[in-house]
Amino acid sequence: MRRIAVTGSSGYIGSRLVAALLGRADIECVLGLDVREPPTLPRAPFRFEKTDVRLPYADALVRNRIDSALHLAFAFAPSRRRRSAQAVNLGGTRHFLEACLAAKVRRAVVLGSATVYGADPGNCSALTESAPLRAKPSFQYGYEKRLCDEMCMRFAVEHPQVSLAICRPPIVLGPHVDNYFSRMLFKPKVVFARGDDPPMQYVHEEDISGAILALLESDERGPFNVAPEGAMRLTELAAEFKRAPLMLPAGMLRLLCWTTYAGRLTWLNETPPGALDYIRYPWLIDGGKLCRSTGFSFSYSTAETVRAWRRSVLERVGAGEPPPGRIRV
Repeated sequence: MRRIAVTGSSGYIGSRLVAALLGRADIECVLGLDVREPPTLPRAPFRFEKTDVRLPYADALVRNRIDSALHLAFAFAPSRRRRSAQAVNLGGTRHFLEACLAAKVRRAVVLGSATVYGADPGNCSALTESAPLRAKPSFQYGYEKRLCDEMCMRFAVEHPQVSLAICRPPIVLGPHVDNYFSRMLFKPKVVFARGDDPPMQYVHEEDISGAILALLESDERGPFNVAPEGAMRLTELAAEFKRAPLMLPAGMLRLLCWTTYAGRLTWLNETPPGALDYIRYPWLIDGGKLCRSTGFSFSYSTAETVRAWRRSVLERVGAGEPPPGRIRV
């Protein structure tokens, strides 16, 4: 019987992972760790402890006799309080690793991101796990995911008694997604850089949960890309929602992005300027290692993920909810 801790347990992916874990007969305890209580308290054997990952919390894992741990707590939304986000992202990852060591956790899985590779015109083929991590400081999310990834890899070398895997997905979409990227297509204008239309990958929320659980079940170590079949260009993504993109010169787009973001004009734009490279240049990943090592198989291709997301958006709008782009953060 396993006793599993999940940081970020009340979040978008965390809540789905908790539900999946509670449906299994071999789970003795699921310990949820988050600053927010779940909207509905899951059934036993779930336990929730309000936890701020910016502070050490090894005692929670020790007290609950945790043997496996999943680290999902990370600030995805762009933050103007950079140090506060760093405390969650870098400090939270460091405290997770320290807690795993103190509790003598046998298996740990950290949710990383394919953004760690960086977006670059020279990325001519799908990147494998051996590709260098080149995310730049200009995009805080990708850069801090890179720093956390590197921190985890150093920890794995120094503490081999903890079997550690890192999950690197591209953009996650699904019926429950609600973030600045998913709202981008519903702004008054869908704006892209003229001449830049890279293929991109999208993984379904069910598949990212399944990939994390497959890694949890295995003893495979190191980084694993989570890449579904196929890719879709941004103009194709816009076409799925019958939106005609406005193509601007790259310099004008960057100025527009900077102005609207700095001015907090969220109804027009929520994307930080540093993220623009990820919609201008390729950063495709090769997910073959995950499937070969764990036997995991995807339920959705990139195109199927986008269409499932589109159906969910149309259903919500049809039920009277506002379009996602009108949601303010």
